[in-house]
Amino acid sequence: MTSEIKRNTWSQFCRKFNLTNQYRPATVQLRRKDDREVEVDRNVPFMGIAIAKKGRLIDGVNLFTGQMDPGRLTRPVVSIKQPVRMVLEKDPAGTDSRLSVESKDGTVADIVLSGEKNAHNYYAFVEKVAYSMWERRGYAPGNDVNDWHEAEKKIKEIELQLIP
Repeated sequence: MTSEIKRNTWSQFCRKFNLTNQYRPATVQLRRKDDREVEVDRNVPFMGIAIAKKGRLIDGVNLFTGQMDPGRLTRPVVSIKQPVRMVLEKDPAGTDSRLSVESKDGTVADIVLSGEKNAHNYYAFVEKVAYSMWERRGYAPGNDVNDWHEAEKKIKEIELQLIP
């Protein structure tokens, strides 16, 4: 089932979509107007989508995925300038499976979601970030619990930014 999201509801839709799908494995693809597809990110934690505004006007849509770098846990992997259309596709069970955002120039960004939203996805992301912190410390022993708590804290801060 496919449905176009009305432009005047994009902000509310993004909040709900993020809340429903955060941490699900995602692949982000970009289709250019010449129909050339580029895979931007594969099998990464979906963090969220955010509307970029200039004053009251929608200037863009940013797609965020989780990264293992503790200094930049999330980043917009794709920024669609001058978005004109947002389409949500659900699988037969009614679960979000793809979100497409089209720009004025015909470029389309797709977020293809897989799996379910569950605690395992969140904890797997925390584990990878904590491991990355341990790597940055030169594999020095004795701080694993602190690394875990620091990773959780940083991830929760990003989560709150994308789900206000």
